[in-house]
Amino acid sequence: MNLYVIRHGQTDANEKGLAYSREEVGLNETGIEQAKVASKIIENLDYDLVISSPLERAKQTAKIVNEKKNKEILYDDRLQERDTGIYTGKNSSDKVFKDYWKLDSYYEGAENIDDLFARVDDFLDEILVKYSNKNILLVTHNGVCRAIKAYFEGYPKSLDVTNFGQDNCEIKMYKI
Repeated sequence: MNLYVIRHGQTDANEKGLAYSREEVGLNETGIEQAKVASKIIENLDYDLVISSPLERAKQTAKIVNEKKNKEILYDDRLQERDTGIYTGKNSSDKVFKDYWKLDSYYEGAENIDDLFARVDDFLDEILVKYSNKNILLVTHNGVCRAIKAYFEGYPKSLDVTNFGQDNCEIKMYKI
């Protein structure tokens, strides 16, 4: 089984460095172009099914990158971004986010990082059994990409998964 993971294309919020976790924001022109470029890579991949976050930016990306192969797209809430709660709309370079991706940090008013990782682990545990004989393309968000990488590669000693993220429309493969 191969698991291909792609982060959605750029949004205006990404471009401005704003935390917009569960907000329904679509791709901007750059994000659409990123998805079109990624589709050329993805059309050469052997995948059987697409599973996407139901948030608009991920759905748009999934449709664009899957356009030529036209495989079935399923949506799963567990692939949604970490809920930034009261921090939504704040600049991600603000000092309030200094420890946001440290596994031992706690941000009251936002989704607990342990909860994010637990729901992603639950999702991965399920699909690895349910689709064990298939190759899957996942379309998701940066926080979920961090949790997926930790699932397959382990947690860093620093407990900081800031660098575990992916760029917009970056594709990673995990061979299971």
